[in-house]
Amino acid sequence: MKAISIILLALSMTTVHAATPEVQAESCDQIREQIRAHTGIPAKPNTTLLGKVGENKKCRFTSAEAYRAAWGDKPLPKDDRRDRRSKGREHDDD
Repeated sequence: MKAISIILLALSMTTVHAATPEVQAESCDQIREQIRAHTGIPAKPNTTLLGKVGENKKCRFTSAEAYRAAWGDKPLPKDDRRDRRSKGREHDDD
């Protein structure tokens, strides 16, 4: 009997939790405004804002917007893929 009452209590708790209204999610425009307002170069990435970008797939944020959400005005790292590919492939056939 005790097990049944525990199960009923657990079910009622999940029902109450599911019935509570969720906090109004921020719109895509509001998040984009926060990204534009994120200026300067932070010591650590802004994980809160980056989390908002990651949670809102419907907004279809660009990679540049995601980078700015994390790092603000920090310049993008140099793209040295071409340099990495060419290293070690140069052979002297002499």
